[in-house]
Amino acid sequence: QILDLAFAGRLQASSPAVVLQQVQVRALDITVLSGSGQAVLDWAAENGFAIDGETHNHIVQYAKGSPIFMAAKYNADRAAKQRLIFGDGAPVLITMKLAHPWIPFEVLAAGAQVQADLYLLSDKPVNTSEWRALLGVSGVGSSVQGAEGFTLEFQEKMTDSLYKDLSSDKNMSWVRRDSWLTYLTLNAPDDKVTYDMSVTPMGIVKVAAFGTKPMAIVDGTSTANRPLDAPTAPMGTAMTLLVLGIVLAAALWVGRPRKA
Repeated sequence: QILDLAFAGRLQASSPAVVLQQVQVRALDITVLSGSGQAVLDWAAENGFAIDGETHNHIVQYAKGSPIFMAAKYNADRAAKQRLIFGDGAPVLITMKLAHPWIPFEVLAAGAQVQADLYLLSDKPVNTSEWRALLGVSGVGSSVQGAEGFTLEFQEKMTDSLYKDLSSDKNMSWVRRDSWLTYLTLNAPDDKVTYDMSVTPMGIVKVAAFGTKPMAIVDGTSTANRPLDAPTAPMGTAMTLLVLGIVLAAALWVGRPRKA
């Protein structure tokens, strides 16, 4: 099922939370709502959600950047009727209309080693630094700046078999044939995961401290902080230029004038 979440305008802090959408996905009762941090907390309390101190702080902080939240409740009776067992997953496709991708990694820091896998589909290669992207140097094996244990592990152009598998799945017709698949992995102590993530128009992975507004991770808070948005060289350009340079140097050396 598709939940289409467009970031709404900021509501007054005194206004109650507004329920935007409610759907059922297998044994999950999902509610999308809009409101200030306190309004969302009040709604959660009224609807039987137990909110601990850490979750309370997350909601208040994230509400400063976006008023849209999603709450999910597991319906045990419906799970029994559907013969679901412990550990059965319920895939949920969430569509968010954003200027830049946004991944709230800080919520994973819950007192233990943080381990996460992230897959990105993009129209150009994702990278970890602007100079790599400008020169067409692969970011595979490099770490994201400012994020301990966050590494770009694998990347490739969309293959025919992967495209067929993805695009033929339900609600996945948007997948482009010319996409790039990038796999990033995070393995770090929880006290080091104090950031959220986004991707710039150049395809550079950026992180910013928890509490940064979602779109400000890339856009900054002023025009002076805007990220570089320049054309990127095709992947492998640097290596090609290096090989050509070696060949040219060898040709010049072989063809140099020799004394009689």
